[in-house]
Amino acid sequence: MKNLIYPLLLLLLLFTISCGKLKGEFAFQTPEDKGYKINQNRYEFDITKEINWIYKFDSMPGKRIKLGVVIMKKEIGWIDIVTTSDYIDPMKTIIYGTLKELEPGEYKIVIVEPTPEGNKTVDEIEIYLYSDEEVLD
Repeated sequence: MKNLIYPLLLLLLLFTISCGKLKGEFAFQTPEDKGYKINQNRYEFDITKEINWIYKFDSMPGKRIKLGVVIMKKEIGWIDIVTTSDYIDPMKTIIYGTLKELEPGEYKIVIVEPTPEGNKTVDEIEIYLYSDEEVLD
């Protein structure tokens, strides 16, 4: 019995540590794509097209977790341009949105978890929206 307690305690500790952090993966879809694309080298999209994005969490939380989604644009620094709220729970492990009617430039999608200490960043990704009308130097 004593030999069984240590492996069980180790397993419980590993389970507790691994479940504490939310993580997942972004994917994007343009009107021409049949499905969502992940793991691209650089995320560049034409501003004339509507870009759908999803974030799929790797693990299911045991309870409902409130999240914030912030779309930021790079100016002199990063500025918030859209802020929304969402959630995940055991039945809903994907959050999603659409990028449309934005100006060309560098953007960032940031997913945050509100905590008593402040917002904790879950994940973020930078994308570039371009226009065929842009003049290249």
